[in-house]
Amino acid sequence: MAIRNKNRREFHPAVSIFSWLIVAIAIELASPIQLAWLAAGAAMLLVHGASARRFGRLLWKGRWLWLAMIFIYAWTLPGTLLWPSDYSPSREGLAAGFSRVARLCLMLAALARLLSAFSPAQLAGGLYLLAKPLDAIGLDRRAFAVRLALTLEQIERAPEGRKWLEELKLPVDTAGPEEISLPVAQVGFKDILMLSAALLVLGAVLARAAA
Repeated sequence: MAIRNKNRREFHPAVSIFSWLIVAIAIELASPIQLAWLAAGAAMLLVHGASARRFGRLLWKGRWLWLAMIFIYAWTLPGTLLWPSDYSPSREGLAAGFSRVARLCLMLAALARLLSAFSPAQLAGGLYLLAKPLDAIGLDRRAFAVRLALTLEQIERAPEGRKWLEELKLPVDTAGPEEISLPVAQVGFKDILMLSAALLVLGAVLARAAA
């Protein structure tokens, strides 16, 4: 099922996915000051036009989630009230809500770059490689990778602007390719540099937390 692809992209999908997971952990553990320079790094990832457009779509699709999180944090966490009223949000709650949204947005920025850099089949092939340790517990990672590739392909082909209610009314399309190949590329020097950079970011965050 997995084939070697000589015409590979600039980075290896498995290494890129693993690096994204490392950066996501760093973002979650980062202090507010560290989030500022992580935001600068995220902005560099969005220089590519396709990544910026995908990031904008992800932000727009999650707009109600961002508002809900800010409201939940603002009105549930105790602290100094913004105005003297039982219905006032707390300053600490607002700060925590905006901090949570900022962390998620940084993760989405890195995810947008990842999704723009690889095709669905390449991403599924990368996850296929990363899931190798799960063979020990009997997980069929081939079936998982194929289903993921087909799902991502379907999402990519979905027309823009269609509402979720319209999607539910459509007949289920069970047709699919009889055979699917997941490209598996060779790890290169740039992949090692990217993974090292992700580990350095996580190390810097952990060192600051331990200080």
